[in-house]
Amino acid sequence: MFFTDGLTATLIERGDDDRGLGERVRQSEMIYDGANAYVWIADRWTGFFLVDPGGPRGPNDPLWPLDALFGAGNDAVQIGPEAVRGVPATRCRLTVDLARADAALPAGVSVPSGPYRSLSRLPAEVWLDAAGLARRISVNSEPTAAADARVWSIVELWDFGVPIDITPPDPDEVLAPSEAYRLAEEEPRGPDA
Repeated sequence: MFFTDGLTATLIERGDDDRGLGERVRQSEMIYDGANAYVWIADRWTGFFLVDPGGPRGPNDPLWPLDALFGAGNDAVQIGPEAVRGVPATRCRLTVDLARADAALPAGVSVPSGPYRSLSRLPAEVWLDAAGLARRISVNSEPTAAADARVWSIVELWDFGVPIDITPPDPDEVLAPSEAYRLAEEEPRGPDA
């Protein structure tokens, strides 16, 4: 989940009280459906970043770096070998052009804020395994930030070929985050509370 530092600190602080909300949040089930992030809280679903899953991915979407990679040019250079989740990979540095990525994808790609020129030369890195599969993709999603304050969107991919069956909740099953967290605070805890 993409939480700001302030929200994370608040949740951890609240988790230190006698209700343990922070611990329950840390142990929640999550489903990503495009940029939509659903979290199971107090026996109910709540949603964040709710947008059209058929639309372009934005920087809050965990797969945005994969879409951004469609804008790769021919400037990739190998950095060297590095394992990702125990799988040997080759780390490469490159730049991506989000206009190129947008043209290559049927739904396009959303862009972070910044001057157009910076969006055509976003720093990126990709870790490729021996089969050419991207194991990790990292794209600078804050092009106007100072070099020492850059924000990177990173995705790691693993378990290729494993069948899954995930069904996102229907819109009528999703509570507003404020309501879900209010209910979680009211939820009684077990006898060891």
